[in-house]
Amino acid sequence: MIRSPRLKNEIDNDPQCSGSSKLDDLVTSGSLQVEDKGDWESKEVISRDGQTELKTNVFFASFDQCSNKAAGESACTALVAVIAYWLQLNRDAVPTRPEFDDLIMEGSSEWRKLCENDAYTYDFPNKHFDLETVLHADVRPIAISRDDSFVGFFSPEKFEALKEAMSFDEIWEGISRVAEDHDPRVYIVSWNDHFFVLKVEANAYYIIDTLGERLCEGCNQAYILKFDDSSLMHGKSAKEDVNKAESSDSKSTNPNDIGEIICSGKECCKEFIKRFLAAIPLEELEEEEKKGAVSYYSLHHRLQIELNFSYVLPSSFTSSPFSSSSPTSASSSLTDVCI
Repeated sequence: MIRSPRLKNEIDNDPQCSGSSKLDDLVTSGSLQVEDKGDWESKEVISRDGQTELKTNVFFASFDQCSNKAAGESACTALVAVIAYWLQLNRDAVPTRPEFDDLIMEGSSEWRKLCENDAYTYDFPNKHFDLETVLHADVRPIAISRDDSFVGFFSPEKFEALKEAMSFDEIWEGISRVAEDHDPRVYIVSWNDHFFVLKVEANAYYIIDTLGERLCEGCNQAYILKFDDSSLMHGKSAKEDVNKAESSDSKSTNPNDIGEIICSGKECCKEFIKRFLAAIPLEELEEEEKKGAVSYYSLHHRLQIELNFSYVLPSSFTSSPFSSSSPTSASSSLTDVCI
């Protein structure tokens, strides 16, 4: 079982990238053995606030973007472009371990090339480029469809300044509706200064993240989470606090000791994003709101989430990588939207 102590939320300030802790150190039931061929493994992961447990299938790369091998400390934007493009070309597949490793190396290399361009580093001195910059740099021939993308906030109803904003739950309803009737869809997700990829299929959802720390503190391997009929999420059991005070040898393994079931199946993907990623910043901002109005910048920075629908650019389309429609929903010509 992977234990996830609370982390600092601003991931690309990069304090965690300099660490050398191993994922094995966080496995309470023994060393985590991942075969070279990259088998899927059923793992239990605990949220950073300790209130939720997820059991689902996980697939690990050999390393993550912060490794010395990849040298891609702030490369997440270039990495999602490279991975999204690969997924578009391999619609019915997820990468094998060697392929996943190669994608991390390729994306990190593309990021380092951007870092050598003074025009980019002038606008982004921290070398954490935004998605528009990466797409305009032609890291990969992909674009974003505005019409098929979503922008919203976690729990906007709790903040006066966000009363009219779209909620993450509403976003997920839209994604779930189209998932049943369309081919696999690939979204580039932006939240809290970090980017990852969400692949949506009729029978499963996948989160692909090149920064191991997003899964748990000390994890130094990129990972893919698969959410399907086998996934289960539940709250902390009433006996857990008692068991913590007991010897690990006497800890109960009775399946009836688990807490209340929160959800199962693909729905666990939505709740993972809410409870494992956004729960702590949301709680902190709620406390600030009680003391007085929170700045819109803080709300925007920590609670806004974007799900950008990606597609491969036709070879003849050389204009803006942000269009109003994707090829699947547009007529013979595409309307560009400048941002």
